[in-house]
Amino acid sequence: MPSRRTHTKSRHGCLQCKASHVKCDLGRPRCSRCVKSEKSCEFQNREGGSGQTTPFEVPQIQQTPPIPQAETSIESNTVSWDDLELLHHFLTMTAGTFAHRPDLQEMWKNQIPKLAMKQKFLMHLLFSVTALHMASLDPEKRSSYVDKALRHHNVALPHFSSQFTTVIKENSASMFVGATLIVVSSLNIALAHLAHEPPAAVDEMFGIFILLRGLTLVNGEKWEWVLESEIAPLFANRELGNSIFLSDDIAGPLESFRSDCQLKSEPIDRITYLDAIEGLESCFKILSDKTQDFGMVLKWPIGVSKEYMALLSSHRPMALVVLAYYGVILHEMRDIWWVSEWGVKLVQGVYHMLDDEWKVMIEWPLKRILPTCSESI
Repeated sequence: MPSRRTHTKSRHGCLQCKASHVKCDLGRPRCSRCVKSEKSCEFQNREGGSGQTTPFEVPQIQQTPPIPQAETSIESNTVSWDDLELLHHFLTMTAGTFAHRPDLQEMWKNQIPKLAMKQKFLMHLLFSVTALHMASLDPEKRSSYVDKALRHHNVALPHFSSQFTTVIKENSASMFVGATLIVVSSLNIALAHLAHEPPAAVDEMFGIFILLRGLTLVNGEKWEWVLESEIAPLFANRELGNSIFLSDDIAGPLESFRSDCQLKSEPIDRITYLDAIEGLESCFKILSDKTQDFGMVLKWPIGVSKEYMALLSSHRPMALVVLAYYGVILHEMRDIWWVSEWGVKLVQGVYHMLDDEWKVMIEWPLKRILPTCSESI
């Protein structure tokens, strides 16, 4: 009697093949069965271990990058009608959503696409973010556009990650723009997971903070390359002037917060929190200064100390309160599609994680979001 063929069961197959109880060939970004049946193809998030899935894989840029997979049809040099639609929408609509200054909008419309013509991964990331933008504008076609966004993102990511550990002067600008687009995608797509789990917003945002802080391009020689590149105008005139003053309805609560922080925080952590609050004040000034651009508020998660990040990771109450004030900053940017409801979700998340004795410290953030918030805390 012939021996029975052995079968090695894979625990990493896509969800669609698992649901159909068929073997998955693990092809990325889509396995062959999903390509043939024209299905969306999603793989389980192996890092979390919670059984939940995440459609956007965040690059672990401080680890060994994944080996790029074989090219799929979406990577061919043939331009599809869908791609032309995405490119047109980027040039006419999406590019203008990354800045409010006209000169920076022109940079996104003209210089960034030129960079993408030289780096295929960057073009796929442009297409991915644009598809997400179109999904936010057309709810009836949201599923179709999100699927396009996922496919382009999953094609781009291995190539982006493979270059990240060997950034050189010639590709530093493309890598910076690519990292920025990945952060935008992460901010937008993460909101879909927060509808019924307010506390999850804190951990989702913490993960995005880690992604931002992992971008080694913002430090040292590589940052100098970016500042000397074709996208240098993005960083011109970024210094806050001494003539920028906050309105009383912001300056007053921030000063009260400083006083409360000095009274309620542990002495060993006090300087850490006060430095983080000083960074928040700068962010509020950026939003009030018409010569600055709103994207600069993303500097705060990069600039806070590693000690604050450790306290936030441990969900220390004062660290959560500081995060709620950052939620107010994001709420001021709510008209930007890739920020949207993040401010509300973040303040809600902090509220649900704090004990009653600490909730009084986020009274001002709650008041700032409630007049424009249709949801209950």
